[in-house]
Amino acid sequence: MNKLLNEKIKEAPRAPGVYLFKNKEKKIIYIGKAADLKKRLVSYLNKEDKRSKIIILHSTDIDIIITNSDTEALTLEESLIKLNKPRYNVRLRDDKRFPYLKITVGEPFPRIVFTRDIKPDSSLIFGPYTNARALRQTRDALCRIFKLVSCTRDLNKKYNRPCLEFNLGRCSAPCARMITRKEYEKLVDKAVKFLRGNSNELEKEVEKAMWYCSKKENFEGAALLRNQLLAIRQMSQRQHIVTSTDIARDIIGVSKSKFICIACLFKIRENRLIAKEIFHLKISAQVDDMEIASSFIRLIYTHVSFIPEEIVISVRPLEWDTQQRWFHERGFRVRLSTGAKGEPKRLLGWAQKNAASELAKKILKRRVHPATLELQNTLHLGKRPRWIEAFDISNLKEKYAVGASVAFHDGKPHKQYYRHYKIRRNQGQNDFAMIHEIVVRRMQDLKKRKELPDLLIIDGGKGQLNAALKAIRLINLDIPIFALAKKQDELFDRKGNVVTIPSASKGFFYIKRVRDEAHRFAIMYHRKVRRRNLVTSQLDNINGIGKKKKLALLNYFGSVDAIKKTSEENIAKVQGIGKKYAKIIYEALHN
Repeated sequence: MNKLLNEKIKEAPRAPGVYLFKNKEKKIIYIGKAADLKKRLVSYLNKEDKRSKIIILHSTDIDIIITNSDTEALTLEESLIKLNKPRYNVRLRDDKRFPYLKITVGEPFPRIVFTRDIKPDSSLIFGPYTNARALRQTRDALCRIFKLVSCTRDLNKKYNRPCLEFNLGRCSAPCARMITRKEYEKLVDKAVKFLRGNSNELEKEVEKAMWYCSKKENFEGAALLRNQLLAIRQMSQRQHIVTSTDIARDIIGVSKSKFICIACLFKIRENRLIAKEIFHLKISAQVDDMEIASSFIRLIYTHVSFIPEEIVISVRPLEWDTQQRWFHERGFRVRLSTGAKGEPKRLLGWAQKNAASELAKKILKRRVHPATLELQNTLHLGKRPRWIEAFDISNLKEKYAVGASVAFHDGKPHKQYYRHYKIRRNQGQNDFAMIHEIVVRRMQDLKKRKELPDLLIIDGGKGQLNAALKAIRLINLDIPIFALAKKQDELFDRKGNVVTIPSASKGFFYIKRVRDEAHRFAIMYHRKVRRRNLVTSQLDNINGIGKKKKLALLNYFGSVDAIKKTSEENIAKVQGIGKKYAKIIYEALHN
C-alpha cells in the first residue's frame, strides 16, 4: 500500500464525514461516508472482500471532509458522487441529468417548470423521471387543469396584457393580475396534491367548491371547477388500482448482471400505481445488493420534496439507520419493508419481474443490433449481417481515381478494416471497371485471411452492382450483395430488382449510414491524393515561387490550367503575389 495513504488513514479523525479515494492521476475513484471516519477507513486495511482490496490497490491518496453529522455526510456524499462520477461507486448510468418537475413556491406566484438542474432553494421538487417527453406532457396537462405559470416572465412586474399561454387556456395570467395571489395559491396547492398522488382528496375538494359556486350562482366559476374535476378524474382513471391498503409506497425491484444493474421503481399512492420509472445503474463487479439498495435510495430521494411512507426493497440497505434519520430530519417517517409477506411481497415480485425484463432487453440489445435483425428478415439473408462492407470510388474526370471500402460490425464502424485504393488497372473514366477492381482486391485479401463479410453494399446503381457481382464470381465467392443508389436511395438486389424496404426503418437507416461512410472515406482520400499531386506542378520550376505562393495560387484558381487561361492582372490579385510575380508567372507559363 502507498505510504502516504496508510498514514492518512491512521491519522483520520473519529468524526462523521466523507472520504474520497484518489488514484495516481489524482482522479477520484471512490467516495464513501461514515459516522466514524477512522473506524471506517481502518476497516479497509483489514477487509478481505475483493472490491475493497481493488479500491486500496488503485488508490495513492485520500481526502477527508468532516461534517456535523452522519446525515449531513449522506447529502454531501450524493453531491460529490454526481459531480465526480467515481468508477467504483454505484451511480446512474446515464451521463445526462434526469428531469424533474419544480414548483417555485419561493416566488409570489409560483411557476411549474421542467428542469434538469436541481439547486438548493425553497422550491418543491418532484421526480426524478426517466421519460422527459411524458414529463413535459404531465407539466402541460397540469398547466391546462390548474392554469399555473410555466413561462419566464418576471411576475413581480405587472404587464398590460397576458402572454399567449393565457389565450391558449394554459395560464391564469397573474402577470397581468387577472387572478389574486390568494386564488393563485389555491391552484398551486391543488397541483401539489395531485403530484403527491392525493387525487381522491383533491377530487372531493374541487367537487365541494364547484357545488358551492353553483349555489351562489357563480356559474362561470362552477364551470371552471367542473372542467378541473373532469380532467383530474380522467388522469386518475389511467392509473391502475394495485393495492387494498391506502399507504404511500415506493416499490423498488432490482436485477443485475456483472456490470449492469436495472432498478424498477413503482410509485403507489391512494391504492393506485401513479408512475413506473426504470433506472440504469453503473456498478462494479464486486458490489453487493445491500450497497446497491443504499445507493439507489440515496440517488432517488436526496433532492425530492416528498418521500413515501414505506419503501419496499428486497434487502435492507447498508446504513439504513443513517438514511432513516436523514428522512426524519426532513419531516418524513419512512418504514422499510423487505417484502417478506403479504401485499409488499406481491408488489416487490412484480417490480423485480419488470427490472429483470428490462435487463434482458438491455443485454440482448448489446449483443444483437436490432437493425441487423431487420435486414436479415427484409433482405431474406441466410444469417444476420453482423459484418457489412461497403465500397465507393471517387475521381475528377479521368484524374486522381481512387476507391475505398469501409466495414461495420454489429452496428458500429470497424475502422481497422477500412481500406484505401489507388485505381491502377483502368484508364479513362470507367466507374464500373473501378468498382470491379476494388472489390476484387478487397475480396482476394479477405479470402487469403479466410474471413469474409456477411453482406456487401455498393454505392451506385445497377451498373456498379453488376461490376461487383462479376468481381466476386471471378474469385469464386458467394456473398449477398446489394447496391444503394444516391439519387433516389433505391436498393437493388443482385437481379437488379428494387427491394422494398421502409425508408423510416432501422435497417434502411443503417445501410444508408454504411453507404454514406464509404462515400465520405473515398472523398477524403480523393482530396488527399489530389492535394498531394497539386503540390508538384509547373509552378515548382518558377524562380521566386515558393510553397506559400504556390498554394495561394492553386487555392485561388483551382488548377495550373486555370492559371494559364487567366490574365496577368488576375494573377496579381492573389494575396502575396502582386504585379512583379504575376508577370514572372504569366511569362513562365506561356513560354
